[in-house]
Amino acid sequence: MGKQVREPVWAGQFYPAEPGRLNGQIEGYLDAAPDQPLPGRLIGLIVPHAGYDYSGATAAAAYRQIRSKAYSTVFLLAPSHVEAFSGVSVYDGDCYRSPLGIVPVDKEAARAVAAAHRDIQLSSAGHGAKEGRAEHSLEVQIPFLQVALGHEFEVVPIVFHDFSVENCRNLGHALAGLLDPGSTLLVASSDLYHGYSYEECVRTDDRTVECIEAMEIEEFCLGAAKGRYLACGAGPIGALLYTASEIGPARVTLAARTNSADVTGVRGGWTVGYASFCVSRAADS
Repeated sequence: MGKQVREPVWAGQFYPAEPGRLNGQIEGYLDAAPDQPLPGRLIGLIVPHAGYDYSGATAAAAYRQIRSKAYSTVFLLAPSHVEAFSGVSVYDGDCYRSPLGIVPVDKEAARAVAAAHRDIQLSSAGHGAKEGRAEHSLEVQIPFLQVALGHEFEVVPIVFHDFSVENCRNLGHALAGLLDPGSTLLVASSDLYHGYSYEECVRTDDRTVECIEAMEIEEFCLGAAKGRYLACGAGPIGALLYTASEIGPARVTLAARTNSADVTGVRGGWTVGYASFCVSRAADS
């Protein structure tokens, strides 16, 4: 029987489809990003998922911190923009493919996540195409991981649409029992403000970034549901922060922040906010 492969639907749109150009673009972003001292062992990253021309440099500021690190499994948490469903969908296929090659799914880890709670299921929901559209928020992270790590690794692709406190906490608890420091990594995919005001983008992203940095997790999840904080991946962020809070004293470090207007130099019209963070466990824990 053939493998179930999630193909790179957005290659040539959100990022280059040609392998050499794609690798070179990501390497350029990583080379330009600074190394940032972290207060302890890295647990995970929060990174944006827009087209690379818009948010690639911001994502690279976080991905730079894992360059050439020996992670063997990456748990990738992403919102389902396209398909609405209850609970959490852990990809039941065999691999994700990018123009840079195939990344296998860690099937054992995927089964373990799904076994941790009844609302977490092995499924293709949110991973494939729905009514001619396909999810981009997880796919765009795959090439960044391939280039930043520079070696073979496996991934556990997780998408969900229900960002309730309960759903985020359940997923965070499930992941906390599976993390192996030094060999596993969490990555949460999210953009921030979406709207037509540059000024409101800056104000809203100020609040959102401050809440994430403070690890006020329940406040963040509830506030995102009410529109006080804007993050299309609020659920993945919340789940990652719940995981971090369970495995020891943790700290969130802002790696970079910008928005589409600052990137393009054109203010007015649709504006999207971007930020990346590193989440680490305190050095003495």
